[in-house]
Amino acid sequence: MQYHVINAFGNPVRLRLLCCLAKGQKNVQDLIENCGLAQSAVSQHLTKLKQAGLVTSKKDGKFVYYNLTHHKAAKLAHELELFEKDVTKKEVKKNK
Repeated sequence: MQYHVINAFGNPVRLRLLCCLAKGQKNVQDLIENCGLAQSAVSQHLTKLKQAGLVTSKKDGKFVYYNLTHHKAAKLAHELELFEKDVTKKEVKKNK
């Protein structure tokens, strides 16, 4: 397994982007609005996701559109987000 693929799933912003792209093709502005992220964060993390081979991009006029290369990536990202929330809840309860 490539390091870039594992690394891509190790960041909550990239997980959120993968989940947003599960709903279909989006451009950077769509991702900023739908995911509640800053433009610089979206661009940097999309680059990492492209390097990992998890998203592709297509330029159309002045916009660049992003798509998932594997829909399983979005499912895995969603499961990781849920798992992180579960672990966090247990840590909070444990520390009380």
